[in-house]
Amino acid sequence: MGTVRSVGSGCTCPANTVIRALLRHLVVERNEMVILDMEAGVEHLGRGTAQHVDVMLVVADANMKALETAKRIHNLATSAGIKQVFLVGNKIGSRIQKETVEEFAEKNGLPILDLVPFDQTVVEAEMHGETPLTYKKSAAVQVIQNLSEELAMKESAP
Repeated sequence: MGTVRSVGSGCTCPANTVIRALLRHLVVERNEMVILDMEAGVEHLGRGTAQHVDVMLVVADANMKALETAKRIHNLATSAGIKQVFLVGNKIGSRIQKETVEEFAEKNGLPILDLVPFDQTVVEAEMHGETPLTYKKSAAVQVIQNLSEELAMKESAP
């Protein structure tokens, strides 16, 4: 959401203003649950697009650059008043990747919501321009579906 589409297209401020207004309407005025897949990085926090967010999932692979960015996003999000910010480890294919994410999270005070395993089915779906969500037997898709159900239950609880 709110990404640069072409060279020289200018600032993304207008797109972010529209997104921010839409989210305010849906989330604040109508009390709707909205799930957004935002562009990687801190842009949306800087533009205030995430202003009315109740829960933010920061998705990061098991490499230091991604994890440091996740830490920066976590810090910005919590300072912006977002009360629930969770790390989701992504494409975790080995014990050392799992441990890397867990150790970084513990050291930096980032609560982990879950770890999504590396899944060749997802890679192949993306290569074909398909959504991996149609592959019900995919281990990664099952973790993601469980995550979404868990978050929906948390949000609907009184």
